[in-house]
Amino acid sequence: MDILTLCNKINLQTEIKNKVLAFEKSFDFKTIDKQLKDFFVYKNMEKARIELKTILGEDKDNIKMLMSMLKASTIAYETYKRKGIEDEIYFSTMKCYTRFIDETYKRTGRFYFDRDWWTTRQAGCHLFRIGALEYEISHIDNKINIELHIPSDSDLSPFSVDQSLTNAKKFFDKYYSEIENTEYYCHSWLLDSHLKTMLKEKSNIIEFQKRFEIFDVGEIDTEFIQWVFNKNSTDTDYTDFPEHTSLQRNIKKHLLSGGVIRSIYGKIK
Repeated sequence: MDILTLCNKINLQTEIKNKVLAFEKSFDFKTIDKQLKDFFVYKNMEKARIELKTILGEDKDNIKMLMSMLKASTIAYETYKRKGIEDEIYFSTMKCYTRFIDETYKRTGRFYFDRDWWTTRQAGCHLFRIGALEYEISHIDNKINIELHIPSDSDLSPFSVDQSLTNAKKFFDKYYSEIENTEYYCHSWLLDSHLKTMLKEKSNIIEFQKRFEIFDVGEIDTEFIQWVFNKNSTDTDYTDFPEHTSLQRNIKKHLLSGGVIRSIYGKIK
């Protein structure tokens, strides 16, 4: 696997792909070999990312960081092949780069990469896209959990979620048997109980909530603003928020009345 092949397989935006490939031609990857290898060690990946940014220096539109993440992702392909993980999961996982750049374009009207703080997980073989959902093998306080994430393009219909969870169980049993009995956790604004008053009982989000046992009410969240309203999460002028959907209208009303949305912790029942 090389960067060009990966870019083509994940349909990376042409404008971004050309910049990545142009920079790749003149770059000595030996200068960041240690950092890319450290992505594959969960406890080291954030430190490695920060070191990488320092080494790369000035980085317009974060093209250098994106190139480095893509390079690490091509190395990750070797792990997929060694374990026998199918290409479908590899490319579905790595399409995160294309999705993230699309999201920034929709929000700002400009193509750039802003998610390097997250993609160390994909590049280091810690997170896998399996159907509708993503699954991260996290190592926290010497405990291994599987953290469930909801990509912005997820189909949260009960059938799709059932299929994803079933296939994820098979995936971890087959390729990571050492953690086959690990519990599945989720930390998301989509678990906030306020949504029950804003959506129909049989809506996909409410059906998704029913799968979880809530064990911590978490913290006040603003990230949902990006996903629901296509605004920056720091925007606080709620009066300007769109009202195209019932969810937008209800959350906007909730915010204007002084309400908050929390990022809740739950685990699969």
